[in-house]
Amino acid sequence: MPAVEDQHPRTFAAYEPDLLTGRQIRLSPELAAEVAEVDLLVRSFNDAAPTSPHLESLARFLLRSEAVASSRIEGVVASARAIAHLELMLATKSGDEQRSHRGISDSAREVVNNVLALRQAVTALTETETVTVEDINSLQAALMVETEQHETSGFLRTVQNWVGGTAYGPHGAEYVPPAPELVGPLMDDLARFISEDHPLPLVQAALVHAQFETIHPYNDGNGRTGRALIHTALARQGLAVGHVLPISMSLLAHAREYIAGLNAYRYVGDPGSPAAAAGVDAWIRVFLAATRDAVAEARRFTDELAHMRKTWQAKLAHFRASQGRRGQPRKGAAVVRLMEQLPGVPIVTARATQMLLGISFVAASSALEELAGSGVVQVKEVERGTRAYLATDVLDLISGAERRLNTKWDLPELDAWA
Repeated sequence: MPAVEDQHPRTFAAYEPDLLTGRQIRLSPELAAEVAEVDLLVRSFNDAAPTSPHLESLARFLLRSEAVASSRIEGVVASARAIAHLELMLATKSGDEQRSHRGISDSAREVVNNVLALRQAVTALTETETVTVEDINSLQAALMVETEQHETSGFLRTVQNWVGGTAYGPHGAEYVPPAPELVGPLMDDLARFISEDHPLPLVQAALVHAQFETIHPYNDGNGRTGRALIHTALARQGLAVGHVLPISMSLLAHAREYIAGLNAYRYVGDPGSPAAAAGVDAWIRVFLAATRDAVAEARRFTDELAHMRKTWQAKLAHFRASQGRRGQPRKGAAVVRLMEQLPGVPIVTARATQMLLGISFVAASSALEELAGSGVVQVKEVERGTRAYLATDVLDLISGAERRLNTKWDLPELDAWA
């Protein structure tokens, strides 16, 4: 196996994974049944998902939730408010002005990059006939926009890297990925595999992610890129279309099992050996557990957002009645349409609302002031006297989900790899 040398006279074996294309993955009957069960859960959520425009705002909410959790796994943490604020600035193009970045942390910038990259993963990479390595490079580059690594992003690594250890060498590293000369061929194989039609989309997505993390093809952003590719695989197979499942949120809550599952995937020996089958099965079980959690959480989010909208409608009706107006605005009114969109865009300005709904600035301002008067949104002054309107109920929703997901998984087979 290729060896990596650090500044000491020790050598470290770099792991070389087997190729995915053409490889036979044989699942035990019990695991095959579990794959079918979770597949049905995902499809049932798809069938029960709300219709547009609620689906659009739910999809935006879920996408942001997934990006936030995926970033947190890498230690990139930013408040929901800072993330939504930067999204707002970018959407209204005020983010192009340097002074608009005052008060916005580098972490918020990285999380928003993750949101945009994840959106790319389920649009551009889903719509193309064949996924290429260049497509995946572009995905990784999107994560690095306006970061210190931006200039060197979008290219496969040409040096050895490692997970853990020190900056000077892999001594004590948790994992040493393949040598740089193997990265290109392994990524070509991965791109071909993700482009294939597969009878078991969940298994394909699980293998894509584990193989990508095993290759570790970039100097930075490997975890976030690899988790984005989960959703590319699912969307390409039609298993999750129009929305993403918050799988990273569950992986974040079960980091120990997540790492153990990836370690298990990196078996030693022939790909047809019992050790290989046991390792791959262990990782797939982790992935299925995370997906099961994600479906349950997506359902809960759907219900909570529906309840939130009813509460908002009651507040609006009470406010309008207090002004001697008809309690319920007419169907299709700007204020009604805006409430439908708030879960997906929890911080807005009049200008952003004008663009979002395709209405006049005056109509947008009127709708926002009506929601502020009813207590649906709170008003905050931002740069240059611009008034921003915050749906704090939405911003607070994810924290409850993270607490719920901290439940134990019954996966004793992982103990050997933990």
